[in-house]
Amino acid sequence: MQALDQAEWAVADHPAANRFVMSFACGEAFAVYRRLDDVLTVSHTEVSSAFRGRGIGERLVEGVFRLAREHGQRIVPACGFVAAWAQRHPEFHDVLAARDGAVR
Repeated sequence: MQALDQAEWAVADHPAANRFVMSFACGEAFAVYRRLDDVLTVSHTEVSSAFRGRGIGERLVEGVFRLAREHGQRIVPACGFVAAWAQRHPEFHDVLAARDGAVR
């Protein structure tokens, strides 16, 4: 397996496609979202099976949360992977939207 350069971990928002994308030399990973005002509902993440188990999904979700924080947005983790990641990372709980729709 080829190692991935950490410089490749940049996540970009592609609002026209409603997805965040992390591209790297061998492929890309993405997270699909719906936007309502400043709340992003992240419904799906995908990493090619050839690259699973290498921390790519973790890096992708962290990048999504960092971008949301930078832009004053909140996240509803509708994807199980994103929800599990958020639960393990309390340092990003300020980015989560409350379950009742109110922003934390």
